[in-house]
Amino acid sequence: MRRFWVGGILFLFIGDATAGCPSLSEVQSIISRVVKTPLTVKSVKPLRAFNACQVETEGGETFFLSGDKRWVIEGVLLEVPEVRLEKKDYERLKRKALFSLGKGKELLVITNPLCRACRENREKLKSLSGRFKLVFIPAGFEEDEFKAAVDAYCRRKKGSDFFRVPENFKLCDGGKLKVWTVNDLLKKYGITGTPVFITEEGKVLIGVESLKEWLNR
Repeated sequence: MRRFWVGGILFLFIGDATAGCPSLSEVQSIISRVVKTPLTVKSVKPLRAFNACQVETEGGETFFLSGDKRWVIEGVLLEVPEVRLEKKDYERLKRKALFSLGKGKELLVITNPLCRACRENREKLKSLSGRFKLVFIPAGFEEDEFKAAVDAYCRRKKGSDFFRVPENFKLCDGGKLKVWTVNDLLKKYGITGTPVFITEEGKVLIGVESLKEWLNR
């Protein structure tokens, strides 16, 4: 048996087995082989969030068994809370908008001209203007992305040239102040990267994949 510690949680590799949530007796056998101490399994129930089973013992211990029965996690699973902006902060962000595209429900787009994910998906983003009013707000946390965001404000860029990167960035004081304000507001919610998308209701979607998942719901 191999043991791995990840973020304070013990992962125990117990070998190959078939996929699926096993019976109480099979889980008892697995836990006994892994833990090496007398424990009586009381219940086994599937977890909806991912392919695993929650195992409770008579002594009150909790384990998580992977669906393929190869891994036992000893510890506590913590749900990642949803990020949602307060209304006043949503309005503060909107006041820093550089430009908007389309009509419909608002969708704040926090990005910068160097954002790789946005550059790779800019045509898809543009197509969303048929469904939403995309409100672009420059932000950047890495040095070059910060400069690119400031440059976008200083040049008063529009949708047609937003992702165009100049040889030298224009770094006006007004642009710096706006990006600092946006960055600080986002950091308040633990956000330190781009792209970020925020719905009218304040729901925060971090990354293009999160946006795709939200659109497909």
